[in-house]
Amino acid sequence: MKDQDLIHRLRLLRRTVDTLETDLRRHHLSERLLDEVDSQMENGIAAEARCAGLGKLVDALRESVLTPREQLYQDAVRACWKLKDAIEGVVSGMV
Repeated sequence: MKDQDLIHRLRLLRRTVDTLETDLRRHHLSERLLDEVDSQMENGIAAEARCAGLGKLVDALRESVLTPREQLYQDAVRACWKLKDAIEGVVSGMV
């Protein structure tokens, strides 16, 4: 995948995670947004060697919302932060 295409996809993923984080801060879990994150990963990002670590962070985000508990939203927001930081790390390494 060309750098510009990957950067575009990663920025779109970051915006999706931003929206998901906003919903989680409002104590709303959007399955649609979680599915969108998965879809974006499957549509090229996960196959890119430069993004190898992102898959584990997406899995951690998914796992953080599986079991209903008091800290669900806080844990999921922290998982969003980690994923966004990793996305920015990949993008900044390419720019």
